[in-house]
Amino acid sequence: MSEEKSIRNENPFPVPEAETITVPRVDIRESAEGFTVVADLPGADEKSVEATVQNRVLTIEGWARCDKPAGQESLGQEFGYGRYRRDFTLSDAVDPDRIQARVKNGVLTVAIPKKEEVKARKIQVTG
Repeated sequence: MSEEKSIRNENPFPVPEAETITVPRVDIRESAEGFTVVADLPGADEKSVEATVQNRVLTIEGWARCDKPAGQESLGQEFGYGRYRRDFTLSDAVDPDRIQARVKNGVLTVAIPKKEEVKARKIQVTG
């Protein structure tokens, strides 16, 4: 008789326990409206990328697989595949409820808006 598992792995690409985690390279930019994080996740798509926020920590994760076409033998491989992960601590100046993320061609872009009360505003000077 088989025992039913109480926790299910919902990842589209199961992660072996001894797998190496690659830390993706990122660009971080700031504007008056907020911050943008751009992460390079080669081979990852919208089904295999996750972005979460918990206790002011933004975590980005992605999985990439390398599927070789049937009937072909691999003679060399330079492109990596596997799991990506990176954590960022967010300041109190950001609004975690309005964070948005999108991935296109293996590049993840995360928009992190600033709270309204911390945005710079122009003050009129009178004489």
